[in-house]
Amino acid sequence: MPSAVKEVGRKETSKKIAPDLKKIGKRVRALREKYMLTQTEMAGKLLVSRYQLSEIENGKRMPSGPLLLAMEYVFNTSREWILSGKGEMIMERDVLSTGEDTEADIVELFKGFRALSQEGKKKLMNILRVFLIVEKNGPYT
Repeated sequence: MPSAVKEVGRKETSKKIAPDLKKIGKRVRALREKYMLTQTEMAGKLLVSRYQLSEIENGKRMPSGPLLLAMEYVFNTSREWILSGKGEMIMERDVLSTGEDTEADIVELFKGFRALSQEGKKKLMNILRVFLIVEKNGPYT
């Protein structure tokens, strides 16, 4: 005789909602068009290939965490806007970089570097090496 047994203590697993890659891609494209850049120009500023940017814009690939950070900094936008559409496309910032290295900027960068873990320091040094190579030789296209 089957008995009706109710499971007790079973947690319901929360369903993760997959990001809508098509909408993310449309927002990345809108950002690029706002700055009147070609895919090649935007990819160069973000140190990714035009192909990778194209795949993101066409909803075939999710932008990586480091790429999202680069977009935030380079294009004055927010990760939240890119991923969800919430907020404004272009962020209001109190201080925008003038391109001139002030002593305060350099001190702030060194403090940030010192606060990183050893792994974080290694990653940042690799990013800087790539940046210096690109600056010296121009972007690979």
